[in-house]
Amino acid sequence: MDYSQNLLDKAQAEYPFIKQHDPIVTVGDGEGYAETWEKGEEGSPTNPRPEHFPIDRHAVQIHRPGEFSHHDLAGEIMHVDPVSNTTRDILMTTWTPKQLKTLEKHAKDWQTTLDEGRPVEHAIKNATDAAMRGYLVKQWPESINKELQYRPEQKQLLEGLGKYLKTQPKSNAIDKPLDGGSKLI
Repeated sequence: MDYSQNLLDKAQAEYPFIKQHDPIVTVGDGEGYAETWEKGEEGSPTNPRPEHFPIDRHAVQIHRPGEFSHHDLAGEIMHVDPVSNTTRDILMTTWTPKQLKTLEKHAKDWQTTLDEGRPVEHAIKNATDAAMRGYLVKQWPESINKELQYRPEQKQLLEGLGKYLKTQPKSNAIDKPLDGGSKLI
């Protein structure tokens, strides 16, 4: 079995939420640790979706396999997961000014986003993703989580998401609008 399949199997064993997304995982060249494309995403002109990735599947291309763990793969899949994204959107509204300063200081995505010419709201969104990954899949030192001094309602959001990430899906449910509303079918 190859590296990509072993990594995916290990990630799905510890983070069963991944199974419902049925991602393609490969190793390839590029900047950073990895790049993720959602279903239907063609990518940007400077970072297009590789042609060998079917457009109807989530895809993750790992750029540094020696430095990329199954925890990191779970963090990448969180980007395309609607439950993770909803949790992020709620968490973003709860940050205190002191917590935002801590995120600005520690989340590399914050400055990268601003350097790309994007607004501070996008930096907060990307830093919130980093905070969630840091807390839930240990992508940064525990000292940063302590420095963030999560409040009880924030911990409740994160712990709820953590349980979801590690819970076996009850079915092959997919998130689709049903009768004009968003429901799992």
